[in-house]
Amino acid sequence: MRRIASIVPVAVALVLAASPAWAAPAPVTKTLTFDVALHPVDGDVHTLPGDVTYGQSRLAGTTTWGRRTAHVEWMCSHISDGGTGPTQDLVTITRSDGAVLALAITGWVSDGTLTGTVDVIGGKGRYRGATGTGTVTGRSGKAHLALTVSQPRPGRAAPRGWGAVGC
Repeated sequence: MRRIASIVPVAVALVLAASPAWAAPAPVTKTLTFDVALHPVDGDVHTLPGDVTYGQSRLAGTTTWGRRTAHVEWMCSHISDGGTGPTQDLVTITRSDGAVLALAITGWVSDGTLTGTVDVIGGKGRYRGATGTGTVTGRSGKAHLALTVSQPRPGRAAPRGWGAVGC
């Protein structure tokens, strides 16, 4: 019995050290660009003395994603002093086949031009679990997004454990 007890920890250590055949494949990284045509849908903008404005706006538009059309929903939250200031935006791009990318933008508007950084916060369909970063520039109802997106590669699901601690 003593010999079996000394072999079990070694066997468990070997199993844990081995790379499982079911490990998820490495993610796929893609560069995506979007040229978006936008129009205002709704907004709530307030003006204070001294040409200070703040509020939120909702824009909608279209773009192409690969060879497919895509719908864009763009929500902005902004503050400006004389037309210059920060903006925090949330953008959803929905491709005609149902794939979705959700983006968070931190930007700055100056002289009517938006510049900023983009964080990919997730997706649906083929882009479920997507992450990434990029840049945005825009002016007068147009925006250009350049993104580097990593998405999980489809693969075999990990086998389910037996429900025991450590499995």
